[in-house]
Amino acid sequence: MQFKIIFEVKQPGQLLPLSYQYELSAWIYRLISNSNSEFGAFLHEKGYHSGSKRFKLFTFSNLFIPPRFEIQGDRMKIYSTEISFVLSFLVDQAAQDMIMALFDQQMLTLGDRISQVELSVSMVQMMPKVEIDDTCVRLRATSPILVSEPTINDKGRLRHKYLDPADANYADFFLKNLSDKYQTALEHGLISAAASTEPLSFQLLSGKPKKRGIRIKAFTAEETKIIGYLYDFELTAPPEYIRLGMLAGFGGENAMGFGAVRRI
Repeated sequence: MQFKIIFEVKQPGQLLPLSYQYELSAWIYRLISNSNSEFGAFLHEKGYHSGSKRFKLFTFSNLFIPPRFEIQGDRMKIYSTEISFVLSFLVDQAAQDMIMALFDQQMLTLGDRISQVELSVSMVQMMPKVEIDDTCVRLRATSPILVSEPTINDKGRLRHKYLDPADANYADFFLKNLSDKYQTALEHGLISAAASTEPLSFQLLSGKPKKRGIRIKAFTAEETKIIGYLYDFELTAPPEYIRLGMLAGFGGENAMGFGAVRRI
């Protein structure tokens, strides 16, 4: 399922940090947790797992802001009275009904310690159901896609190297992540088994993917920066895999606002 969450900007002219994904993700988690539902507790504390792999199986797009804003350093001054984003979940019908009601008439102060924007949810729209019949589709990232390669540093600690889409290993790690999500969703009964054995293939379509570095927990001792890319790509896979990626997100850190796409 996919929702379009539409905000009213309470005071146009306020500054929003360009790295707002962590705070928006925290707001989504808070609403789900405050629902006191089993699903909310499960998603926040555990998530879906298969072996050592754990996934939240939801993602959200960047904010869609009408062309009434001004970039000022690491912030944007928003003059529009309305902004929105698309929220995608791979869940059953019971959770779908619960989630849609959560966002109605909610308030949000979005930003960091330096600046914030006051928002209120003016509308929650159910998006058309994601139906995939093709085994080859063209997709556009609506939030950065993060693909990383695990490495061991000189101190013997596990680290993740963020890969550029032009990297020779990028497609392998991209498709491995999708396969792991498919196996997890299948084990939890969220999707049906693929009817075909179509091989998975990733092809980059954008000549110059846009690099996006997002600060997490900005201006705190725990601040980190994670890197993804915005680009168009062609994916060949069984329809079940494609639909899964469109709802749960491609690549890593989906619940943090990475890996959302739309069909071209």
